[in-house]
Amino acid sequence: MPNVISDTSPIQYLYQLNLLDLLPNLYSEIIIPQAVESEIATGKLLGISLPNLASLSWITVRQHFS
Repeated sequence: MPNVISDTSPIQYLYQLNLLDLLPNLYSEIIIPQAVESEIATGKLLGISLPNLASLSWITVRQHFS
């Protein structure tokens, strides 16, 4: 299975629809930029229903892309 780079929207909306498990079924690894990790953390602080990224072993946060 391929890897994919994701932004916040697919993670947020699939989580809110209780369909987040679709991502690891389609891709072996989901890579997110550090900015996405920050957006999700900020959203959680504002009370938005978002996943705990640390509990998702198939998500990798990258600081730099080249």
